[in-house]
Parts: sequence; structure tokens; C-alpha cells
Amino acid sequence: MGKLGRCKVCGKSSPLISSRLGVCIECIREKPEKALMVSDNVHAESRGAFNLPSRPLSDPDGIRCGMCANDCVIGVGKKGYCGLVANINGHLVRLGGTPERGILEWYYDDLPTNCVAWWFCPGCTGKGYPRYAYRDGPEIGYANLAVFYGACSLDCLFCQNWHYRYNSQRLSPLMSAEDLASKVNSHVSCICYFGGDPSVQMPHALKTSRLAMEKAEEEHRILRICWETAPVKAPFS
Repeated sequence: MGKLGRCKVCGKSSPLISSRLGVCIECIREKPEKALMVSDNVHAESRGAFNLPSRPLSDPDGIRCGMCANDCVIGVGKKGYCGLVANINGHLVRLGGTPERGILEWYYDDLPTNCVAWWFCPGCTGKGYPRYAYRDGPEIGYANLAVFYGACSLDCLFCQNWHYRYNSQRLSPLMSAEDLASKVNSHVSCICYFGGDPSVQMPHALKTSRLAMEKAEEEHRILRICWETAPVKAPFS
């Protein structure tokens, strides 16, 4: 039998209740206001461990970021929800996610891969051959440049990639758009941006993509860009 969790709203215990979250499904459905108060506290605690704000900022005297759907308005001395944008002495400063300062990790992921879009991805299926794929089937012998951005616009409590928060606070590893684009060689047929979430570092991803696509076109190579991002709607609207 699994570990019993207890609902902080109704007191019910069950192995189907997360001991960390502390809310049962019945209370989430039937008492959403009370359940949300409990979950908000848990989320705030988990983000506080990384010095991240519990909610997107909306300071009436702050500066609007505008980079992602959270659209933080950041007060003096504060950082935005992602942790990469700060209001320093009344000036909006992007600590990461610029073309010169991408906070990320990367690796070559051999195709076909277990991408969430594998069922229509040209690299895994050959769809769009010969214009968008090298082969009429899985692109065995090619790779995806997987770019793991170290910050996020969402707050999924049980995210499998939760450790991205370390990168957003350490502001490392650092890589420029030029350096990342240089990793796209003849073995790479696609770039996949994920994380975390790439939306908060769009300037870096856009410049990397532009540089890589220009080089691919010059060398008459196929290169696809995959953008695995969160929904457009802000999570706290």
C-alpha cells in the first residue's frame, strides 16, 4: 500500500492523496477556493526555496516585462516570475535570455527520439519528405539539437525538470546564440527548444535559429525548428 496523504481541507487520508500537496480530488472539485489556498501555499514554499516569486508580479509602480504570457510588472529591487528579469534602480535588466546570455544546457539527441511530437515529426516519421526530412521514414543517423533552457514561465509542482530552477538562480551554464548555433552541424536536422520553458528566453532562441537556418540554407541542408512551450494563456490570469 502506498504512503497515506492527508487532505488539509476535509481531513481525509488516502494513498491517492499527495502527501506534499495535501488536497484530495473531491475537495479540488467541490471546494476549489479552499483547495486553491492550500495548493498556493505549497507552490509558494517550493518557489521560495529558489528565491523565486510565488506569483507573477504586478507592481503598480513597476516596469512591464512583456516577454512571456505572465507579463510581469516588476517593482524596483524585484525579479520577475522566471527569475531572469530584474528591476534594478528603475531599469529593466535581463540577466539571461539575451542573445549574448542564454541560460541553458544542450545535447545531441539521436533520431528517432521520444519527442512528444514524434507521431508527426519529420525526424521520427519522414513526414514531409523530401522537403522537410532527409528520409522517407525515421532519420536514423541524424540528431536533434536538444536545448534545455534554464527558466520557466509556469510552476508545475511535480515537474520532471524541476532542477531548471537552479540554473535560473545561478545564471549558468551560459552560452551565446552564436556558440549554440555553431553546434548545428551536418549531423543535426532539427533544433528543439524546451526546458523549463523557452518563452522567457525568446531573444536567444530566435537569434540562434536565425543563425543556424542561414548556415543550413547556405549549405543546402534541411533544418527544422521545434518549439516546445507552455500555453499562450497566462496561468494566473
